[in-house]
Amino acid sequence: MAFIDGIVSAEMTNLIGRLLLALYNAIGDFGWTVVVFAVLLRVILSPLDIWQKISMRKQNRKMERIRPQMEKLQRQYANDPQTLRMKQQELQKKEKIHVFASCLPMIITLVLFFFIWDGFRALVSYENEVIIEKLIRIYNDNVGKVSAEELNILLRDGYDLHSFLWVKNIFMSDIGTNVIPSYEQFVGTINATMPNTAPVTYDVLVGPAAEFYNKTGTWDFANWNGYFVLPILSIATSFITTKVMQSANPTMPTGTAEQQKSQQKTMKIMNYVMPLMLGVFAIMYSSAFALYYFISNVMVAIINISFTLIYKQIEKKQAADTHSVVIGGKKR
Repeated sequence: MAFIDGIVSAEMTNLIGRLLLALYNAIGDFGWTVVVFAVLLRVILSPLDIWQKISMRKQNRKMERIRPQMEKLQRQYANDPQTLRMKQQELQKKEKIHVFASCLPMIITLVLFFFIWDGFRALVSYENEVIIEKLIRIYNDNVGKVSAEELNILLRDGYDLHSFLWVKNIFMSDIGTNVIPSYEQFVGTINATMPNTAPVTYDVLVGPAAEFYNKTGTWDFANWNGYFVLPILSIATSFITTKVMQSANPTMPTGTAEQQKSQQKTMKIMNYVMPLMLGVFAIMYSSAFALYYFISNVMVAIINISFTLIYKQIEKKQAADTHSVVIGGKKR
């Protein structure tokens, strides 16, 4: 395990990072820690998701109800876009329709994404610093007491690798990168810090493990850290989730025909740009985060599909009950 007593430099202050560490201490495997964290988070957030979906459906029903009035305004003020927009806003305000409600899911998704990403960033930095702390202790305890070859073996075996399925180091990307990060990756991508008390350089401490685990060339597939599986799954499920959410919560554009066409084009572009943009983080950063993003997307899709099926049945029953009252004067 990566945790050792008497850590001098490594410190975890990030809330999400601390939660992940607490889960890891209970589970003992970082891969399954990420899976459990992703599932628990989506379950905890599900009441908010359901409230948001119910609110969106109510908004959409109101929009459908005033559609004839909106279309009438479009015909009446076809040559006066400014007045048309004002009249439409007045009508929406009268019906208590919040025009920015359709943006809420996207805003929440972005805020949550970067909040969780920051937690994983802190976790990866912390764990890499813990590894260095351990290697420093091994070096200090054995230098001058064993041969250089034996010391290198101790340093190599002391490097804690957290693998998961095909990924050899969950703190590195699931792509054809090295298993052990270089110093540039350690201080750059990982954003970790070497202790001021380090007796030797990063390369001396990590070199034995890097020589043993890292690839010898670009096409040394056997020593790739991963095979692009999680990034591909993350992007694919992100597209699917976006499509499911859009179909479950359709929005009605406003304004002139030309303005509506522009709004629809923008939304279509965003449906492609958002998954790709978020997928870049899964590709460029750790496998741990890519795994979280994939599991989270799957959970969101399951929750959305389940909610849609259940809510449609509820709406169908309500419509049938209303129809019975209208036809028969009472429920039958």
